[in-house]
Amino acid sequence: MTRTELTARFGRHWMISSGVGADWYAVRRTPLSARGLEHGLCDVRCGADLSELGRRLDAELRLEGQMWGHAPSQRAS
Repeated sequence: MTRTELTARFGRHWMISSGVGADWYAVRRTPLSARGLEHGLCDVRCGADLSELGRRLDAELRLEGQMWGHAPSQRAS
């Protein structure tokens, strides 16, 4: 997965940046509510590479769907 692909898929809700070394991280554009945090959602997700970060953002999307009681929305890919 490339940064362009990841940004196209998640960039509307997450700012994706490179970290120190070869790491990557994503920060939510809008902070979570206390309820979201209580349900295990995160404001920041990290990955050793872009593929790992993509998997973590996909997992976050699934968790959001469970929390709000609906299937995850399909974001542009």
